[in-house]
Amino acid sequence: MKTNLTQPSLKEIVKWLTSITKPVHKPLLISSVFRIINLVTDFLLFAVAGGGVVALILNQANATTVFTALIVASLTKAIAFYFEQFSGHFVAFKALELLRTYAFAKLWPKAPAIVSHSHSGDVLASLTRDVDRIEVFYAHTFAPLVAALIAPLTILSGVGILYGWELALIPLICVLISLLILPLIGTKKAFAATQETLLLRRKLAHHVTDSVSGISEVVGYNQETNRLEAMTNYENSVTQRANYPRTIVALRRAVNAALMLISVTGIVLIGLKTGFDPIIVAAVATGSLRLFEGPRGVEDALGYLDHSIAAARRLWTISNAPQQVTDGENTYTPTQAPTVTWENVTYQYRDENGEVVKTALENINLTAPAGKRTVILGVSGSGKSTAAQLLLRFDDPTQGTIKLDAVPVTDYTLDSLRQNVVLVTQKNQHLNADIATNLRLGAPEATDAQLWEVLETVGLKAEIEAMPAGLKTEVGQGGTKLSGGQSQRLALGRSLLMQPKVLVLDEFSANLNTQLEKEIRENLARNYPGTTVIEITHRLESVKHADQVALIDDGKLVEKGSVAQLLAANGEVYRLLNRDVNE
Repeated sequence: MKTNLTQPSLKEIVKWLTSITKPVHKPLLISSVFRIINLVTDFLLFAVAGGGVVALILNQANATTVFTALIVASLTKAIAFYFEQFSGHFVAFKALELLRTYAFAKLWPKAPAIVSHSHSGDVLASLTRDVDRIEVFYAHTFAPLVAALIAPLTILSGVGILYGWELALIPLICVLISLLILPLIGTKKAFAATQETLLLRRKLAHHVTDSVSGISEVVGYNQETNRLEAMTNYENSVTQRANYPRTIVALRRAVNAALMLISVTGIVLIGLKTGFDPIIVAAVATGSLRLFEGPRGVEDALGYLDHSIAAARRLWTISNAPQQVTDGENTYTPTQAPTVTWENVTYQYRDENGEVVKTALENINLTAPAGKRTVILGVSGSGKSTAAQLLLRFDDPTQGTIKLDAVPVTDYTLDSLRQNVVLVTQKNQHLNADIATNLRLGAPEATDAQLWEVLETVGLKAEIEAMPAGLKTEVGQGGTKLSGGQSQRLALGRSLLMQPKVLVLDEFSANLNTQLEKEIRENLARNYPGTTVIEITHRLESVKHADQVALIDDGKLVEKGSVAQLLAANGEVYRLLNRDVNE
C-alpha cells in the first residue's frame, strides 16, 4: 500500500504511543514501584538466608530470629510480586483495549478500501500480532528496565553506606557494566535483524493467507508444490535472520552470569581480606546472587523492545495511511429505484510504488435501468466484481464516473449510499450470534414478522422453523453452524431487510441448487418488483429472464443486450459464453 508517509523517528513513535495509552501510565508506574520492591526484597531474602546460616553457625543468632526474618522477607516479596503482577496485567489488558480501539477508530472510515489497497492479512496482522507486540512494551519492558536501573543501585548504595564502599565496589562495577555497556553490544545489528525477521514473517503470513483463501485456484492450477516450496523458503529465511538476535541474547546472558560470579567472588575476597564481619560478608555475597535478576530482565526487555518498536511503526503507518475513499457532501435518500450508469470507467490496481499492476476495467460504459434486472456476465478475473464494488465505493475509479440517476456516487455520504445500494457476495460474514441478531445487523428495528417475511423470500423459513431454537439458533463463528447455502441465503435476507433501492448480487447463488435458485429469483421478482437488481455471475443459467445482459471479458465490455440478441449478433460472444461455462 502506497502511503507517501515519512517514517517516524523513535522519539515520535514513543510520543505517539504514550499519547494513546495515557490511562495506563499511573498503573504502569505502580507496577514499576512494586517490581523494585520485589527485587530489593529478593536480595534481602537471600541475604537473610546466607547471613542467618553463618550467624547460626557462629552462635550469634537464634533460629527463631532468623526464621522470623525469612518469613517477613518472604511475605513482603510475595505481596510485592502479587501487586506487581496484578497492576502489570491491568496495564497489559488496558493497553490492548486502548490500542485496538484507536486502530479500529482510525481504520473504520477507510474500510473496505484500505483492505483492497493492502496485502492480504496486512490489516488483520496489525490489529492482532502488532498490537500484541506493542502491549508487551508496557507489560514486559518499561517496568523491568526501570527496576533494573533503580533496584541494584539502591541495594549497593545501601551496602556501601551501611557497611563500607569496599564491599560494594566490585558488584557495583559489574552491575554498571551489565546495565550500561552490555546492552549496547550488537544491539543495532540485532534491531536491524529483527526488523528483517518481522518483515519476512509478515510476507510468510501473506503467503499462507493467500494460499488458504485461494486454495481452489492453487489446487486447480496444480500449484501446491510451488506454494509449499515458497513457504519453506520464507521459513528458512526467517530462521536465518532470527539467529543473530538469539546469539546476542545468549552472549549477554553468559556475560551476566560471569559478572554475577565475579561479584560474589569479589565480595568474599575483599570482605575476608579487609576484616569485615563474616555474617555481613555472607549476607551480601549470598544476596548478590539475586543482584543480577534486574539486569537479566534488561536482556528480555531489549528483545521485546525491538519487536515492539517495529510493530508500532507498522501500526502507525496503517493507522495514518490516507483515506482512499472520502465522504460526499449529500445524503442519498431515494424515493424509488435509480438507474445505475458506468461512464467511461477504468480501474487499475497499483503496487506500493504506485506502478500499475493490472487494469481490471477499461473504459466501461453500461447502464442498468431502474427497476430492472441486469446481469453482468464473465469468467473469474474478468473485472465484473470490481464494477460492482466501485458502485458501492469500495474504491473510486481511476478514470470515469459511476452515477445514480445522473448524480455521481461520489456526491453522497458512504453510509447513506451503502444503506440504499446493498451488496450480497459469495463470501458472507456472520456474527457468532443467533439468526435474528445476524438478520438485524442492517435493520436493528426489524420485527420478528419482518424477519420471517424475508426468510420466506430466500427459502429459509421452513428450515429455521424446523430448528428447535428457531430465530434464536446460534450460527457459530462466521456462520460455521450453517451450510454454505443457508449462509448465503441468510446474508441475502439481511440485505432485503434494509429495503435497498439497488440490490447487487455477486455470485450469491454459488452454493444453491438450480431449483432453489429459481424459486428465490421468482420470490425476489414478486416481492421486490421496484428494485434495481444487478447480478454478477459466471453461470449462463443465471441470465434467464434478465432484462439486460452485459458481457465483460478481460476488463472490457464485449457486448450488451438480451441473451438472444447477443448470441444472434456475434459468434465470438457465444464462444466467450461457452468458455465461461466450461471454466
